[in-house]
Amino acid sequence: MKLLSLNDNSDNSYFMFNTLKNIKYVPQSHERHWISKFSSFEIYRPSQEEQQKIGSFFKQLDASIALHQHKLDLLKEQKKGFLQKMFL
Repeated sequence: MKLLSLNDNSDNSYFMFNTLKNIKYVPQSHERHWISKFSSFEIYRPSQEEQQKIGSFFKQLDASIALHQHKLDLLKEQKKGFLQKMFL
């Protein structure tokens, strides 16, 4: 497994992870060259304080999405149960 690392340890890893996730890169062939391509991309890096705030915001947003996804899954199960009881 190959990993990308931060050039500056004071960078917020959660911010950088989400930034890299959103790079729109479409490989032109079936070669395995993600690391060589991604490591050469230049991305905007705000101040550490701003990275921290943005990273924290996205972490809270991810937690909220996970909570709502869990609620949605429970409601789907409840619907499935009601449908089964309806057609007995």
